[in-house]
Amino acid sequence: MQLSTLSSLQWNLIAGGLAIFLFGINLMGDSLTNFAGPKLRGYVEKYTSNPIKGILVGIVITGLIQSSSATTVIAISFVRAGVMSLEQAIGVILGANIGTTVTAVLIGFNLDYLSYFICLIGVIVFLFSKKRKGKYIGEILIGFGLLFIGLKMMGDSLAELKNIPGFEDIVTNLGKNPIIAVLVGAVLTAIIQSSSAFIGIVQSLYASGAIGLNLSLGFLFGANIGTCITGILASLGGSLSAKRTSLFHVLFNVLISAIFLLLLVPYEGFISFVSDKFSFNPMMTIALGHFSFNFVGMILFVPIIKQVSTILHKIIPGKDSIFSDVSDIELEESLINTFPAAALDQAKTAIIKESKIALETIKSTQKYLNSRDKNDLSTANQAEALVNEMDTKIQKYILDISKSNLVSELEGEIHNYLQVQINVERVSDLAQNLGEYFDEINEAGEKYNDEALADLNSIYELVINNYVNAIEVFESEDSALYETLREDEANLDLLEQNLRRSHYRRLTEGEKLSTVASSVFVDIASTVERIGDHAFNIARLTVDPVKVHGEYEKPVVKIDDIN
Repeated sequence: MQLSTLSSLQWNLIAGGLAIFLFGINLMGDSLTNFAGPKLRGYVEKYTSNPIKGILVGIVITGLIQSSSATTVIAISFVRAGVMSLEQAIGVILGANIGTTVTAVLIGFNLDYLSYFICLIGVIVFLFSKKRKGKYIGEILIGFGLLFIGLKMMGDSLAELKNIPGFEDIVTNLGKNPIIAVLVGAVLTAIIQSSSAFIGIVQSLYASGAIGLNLSLGFLFGANIGTCITGILASLGGSLSAKRTSLFHVLFNVLISAIFLLLLVPYEGFISFVSDKFSFNPMMTIALGHFSFNFVGMILFVPIIKQVSTILHKIIPGKDSIFSDVSDIELEESLINTFPAAALDQAKTAIIKESKIALETIKSTQKYLNSRDKNDLSTANQAEALVNEMDTKIQKYILDISKSNLVSELEGEIHNYLQVQINVERVSDLAQNLGEYFDEINEAGEKYNDEALADLNSIYELVINNYVNAIEVFESEDSALYETLREDEANLDLLEQNLRRSHYRRLTEGEKLSTVASSVFVDIASTVERIGDHAFNIARLTVDPVKVHGEYEKPVVKIDDIN
């Protein structure tokens, strides 16, 4: 046997193979995400009503987007947004751990002899497809083929490692100290941010004979721990619910890894027995180890999900506050390039939260109108300032989404969300203007008589009702409620006209024109009515994004037009 040295290894092929493999796995995942389209986010939200369904959704979504980390981040973000309970998120994470084995199984089929033909077919499909979906299919095939080409390049070169003097001793020592193998696997997976990619490399190393099965399994356990880093980062600075979800992900993977590490010898024997029984190739053997590890973990935890949730609440006690500060807006930057549809969902949730704080601005100014208490005005001003801060953060996030390469089918939604946000921010501004009017009246030592006060409260109540319904339409896309709102908007216009007439009647009956209260009455009524206009715009942009109070908005625009 000819001995090799590190310098004699074909590092150019190893580096090139790794680059092609990582590019292929990312291209395939991104294209699968695009092919599935925005409906993926709906499936996550709709079909996770219980933990078992959550497991199935986690398996399917992770199998499609080829990233358990991304699925976990989605689950964490949905928990933060209140869309998903902790128990449901636990189910999704358990499923994601199963779904991430799909890549290893595909690699296990060892299709490198067909990989070039798969790439050729993918290129042909991509070049000759006129429809976007067809091009996505082409990209999926190209990524799938490149995955095997990269592994083949790496595998052929890495096979020489076993001929390097001292390498076998290093492998033997690592095999005797599996904890080190676990740590190495965790660190490397955290660095490359993909357990699927790292496990693919382990499959290649094992197939080449460079490392043994026990060391490979140690790397697998470590990969499952290392993949938690993405979820940890996603929960930093977030809600208590998000932290509990991330904590479960870490505790689950660490605990299951510890159990299997203690049982490494019999587990290695089991994998070897099954592989020999069914004549699995080395790559499929590693895929079997990866799948069975996660499957057993899921089986162990499914019966105790509720109890685990209770324990997590005890470890991280407390209740989330809805409107405490701007940090309540959970916008995951990592979703923008991995799952922009889910990122846009987070933006929508943030806009809904912003709109509810804007509602507090309206309500607080009405309270100030009636109470003349400066604390109510202070509350309104604080809410308006918070809306402004949220507006900046959300708008930047949506614009960042618009710059992603994966948003071709989301352009119309992105445009409408930006327009909705503009209307929400304008509502808050107008409400603050009302507070300034009332403050001016109070500073002058004046107040409205009972009839005028009742008139203003009546239009306030109607506009609050309309605004609440507009938020509901935006949140649920309820077209029936939109039609009701359309009628109420017409009633608001009529009420504003009636208030003007009543005011002019009172003036003719002797109310002093010189008073501040009298001079700004029409302005106040008009400002409240304008809030109603913006509320209707919010609903219309959601259900019928064609014309918005005198200005025409295209339902789909070029992203450059937004910027």
